[in-house]
Amino acid sequence: MNMNRTTLLILLALAGCSPEKKETKTETEAATVAPQATAAALQSKAVNDVLEPAEFKKKLAANPAAVLLDVRTPEEVAEGALPGAVNINFNAPDFKEKIAGLDKSKSYFVYCKVGGRSGKAATLMNESGFQEVHNLKGGYDAWVGQGLEVKKK
Repeated sequence: MNMNRTTLLILLALAGCSPEKKETKTETEAATVAPQATAAALQSKAVNDVLEPAEFKKKLAANPAAVLLDVRTPEEVAEGALPGAVNINFNAPDFKEKIAGLDKSKSYFVYCKVGGRSGKAATLMNESGFQEVHNLKGGYDAWVGQGLEVKKK
């Protein structure tokens, strides 16, 4: 009887030591929000694509009513920008509020330095109801690397 009790205690102790993944609140929320965001984007037929510099330039030129949006910092913009770009700093605390004030029915061509922030901005814009957002693959650096036109301040 004492042996059975010892065996039971050992088994309980081992079971208590086994690694157990505990789902965090953030993981639960992400699992819930992601499918909803994806479903909303699919239902709205929103455009959120990533274009090579030459294609980005071609599509932008074909749509004179489109908005060219530079989401880099003011310091980055001071080094040069694409002609006609409007700057809204992605890192600014009021970025979401400024984006919310834009006309959602227009086409937007978004870029940053290398494509990361503009990709996040494009996704945020689509999730906020913007129907057409194009992201410059490789960002400003890729544009310059292709020898395309920039304006210097």
